This record gives sequence, C-alpha cells and structure tokens, in this order.
Amino acid sequence: MWKYDPENIGFMDDRTDDVMKKKWFDFNKDGKVDKEDVKHLFLRYEIILLGGLALIIFPVLNSIGYISVSPDTFWILAGIVITAEALLEIYYEKKKMRK
Repeated sequence: MWKYDPENIGFMDDRTDDVMKKKWFDFNKDGKVDKEDVKHLFLRYEIILLGGLALIIFPVLNSIGYISVSPDTFWILAGIVITAEALLEIYYEKKKMRK
C-alpha cells in the first residue's frame, strides 16, 4: 500500500497515482472520468481548427518539397476533419433540441 517516494520527500500512498490519473483525464472537471470526458475532449471546435490548419500547412510543405506525403493522406485527414465537424454539429443540434 505504501511506496517509497524517490524524491526523498517521504512515503506516498499507491492511490496517489490513481488520483493523479483521474485529475489528468477529468477533462470536464466533474470529479470522475467517464464518456462525458471523451466527448468534452473530442467534440470541440479546436479539434476542427487544428485539422483545418493541418490541411493547409501539410500540403504547402508537400508542394515545396519539404516533406513527401502521398495525396491520399490529405484526403484521409480531410475525411477525419469533416467527420469531426459533422459529429460536433449533430451533438450540438441534439443538445439544443433537448432544451
């Protein structure tokens, strides 16, 4: 149950790691890690923004010869971004209808 703290501060309880993991993965800050945390992480406009920026930056780098990536990779990335946008819109439409 107790383990030695390598930083010489003292002894720590094994459950400390579990608490830290819960805090780390509790994205919506409700005190528990569940599917709502996954929704909070993935169903955000920032994800679409990052995907859109990647769809701008990577093809430019590819066209100037800085990287060498198959064009199919860009289509896959575009599909992921469009799917994320669609899921986000569906989620917020359903949320709006419930109110």
